[in-house]
Amino acid sequence: MVTDQNHSSDNTPTEQEVIRYEKIAKQIADIDSVLSEKMGMLDEKMDNYYSEYKRLVKRLDSNVKSLESELDILDECVDRETVVDLIHEIVSSLINEKSKGSAYSSDYSEDSLDSVERIVEINGCQMRCPYSVKAYRIERERLISWTISSK
Repeated sequence: MVTDQNHSSDNTPTEQEVIRYEKIAKQIADIDSVLSEKMGMLDEKMDNYYSEYKRLVKRLDSNVKSLESELDILDECVDRETVVDLIHEIVSSLINEKSKGSAYSSDYSEDSLDSVERIVEINGCQMRCPYSVKAYRIERERLISWTISSK
């Protein structure tokens, strides 16, 4: 019987060990509570980020569709092959014009060509084709704004 008591007393934790285990259990419970709270906050943040991501993707898709639509409108008004042909024709005309005058004149500028233009019809859209780069850019902006405002 003595051996049984000794053996059972060896397995029984002392009061200090019980207090120590209780402190450890309380620390674990506190840590678990804090971690659960932080996990909840992280889940909420992830939901917010995902919602924002979905909203931005929808906006991007909408912007892409809008740009594609505008591009289709511009493509309907301008035939690319005709534009390329016009550019080649304008460049050759400029080269011929320059070679007729003083080819090496330093006072030759693109502004001197502002008055040289012609009207061309492309897919039912009439547009002036100026020969200078500066005037071409102005005309291109006018055509784009006209195309957009006519819709």
